[in-house]
Amino acid sequence: MNGEIIVTIEDSYAIVKISRPEKLNSVTKEMFESFSEKVSTILNDPKIRAVIFTGAGEKAFSAGFDIEMVTSLERQEVTNFFKLLERTMRTIRQNRSCITVAAINGYAVGFGAMISIACDFRIFSENAIFRLPEVDLSIFPGAGAASNLYHLVGPSRTKDILMTGRKISAEEAMSIGLANRLVKQEDIMNSTLEFVKELLTKDPRILLRTKTLVDAMTGKGVDGADELETAYLDEWLREG
Repeated sequence: MNGEIIVTIEDSYAIVKISRPEKLNSVTKEMFESFSEKVSTILNDPKIRAVIFTGAGEKAFSAGFDIEMVTSLERQEVTNFFKLLERTMRTIRQNRSCITVAAINGYAVGFGAMISIACDFRIFSENAIFRLPEVDLSIFPGAGAASNLYHLVGPSRTKDILMTGRKISAEEAMSIGLANRLVKQEDIMNSTLEFVKELLTKDPRILLRTKTLVDAMTGKGVDGADELETAYLDEWLREG
């Protein structure tokens, strides 16, 4: 089977499921192009306030790209492929219209890991494994693999994860701030849905303004972050 990207919309949230369980949800070129198109559409839908990313089955969020597909690309196709990957991760990371959550139900490797660190929140199942193996494939860790990870776990841990290509267990992910929640495998979707539904009871203007503020503060010193916070507060007060 070639696999598919399944989108389910429930009220004000959407679930994007990577479905190729017999191949640990590894993603083909066609699946990736479908993923990119569907994610762009969802994140531009004003009715959607939250998006959950997950994988089919109990073993994998996504084990990355189909290696045979990647190695079969011609040079120009490689450039186009990685540019689309970069745009897609940036679309998830920089969106200001909704909250994004990764429900990591198993292996999150390569592409799967990139999606998860582009999201606002990451909920790991106890059997989840995070890995960015690009160094072992002689691939540069772009498309947010380095920058998004750096903002989450800092420079030293980012170097460790990227330069060794080692596996990060769910327990380690929780201890270094890569995971926001750690839950039992059988509870992953219910726990994620509870988390999202609780967020959706909050004032959407405050939620998105807070998300935007924290993202804008990232990388700034205390004074710069303080100035941004004051500016956002003043804007909110003017709006009444």
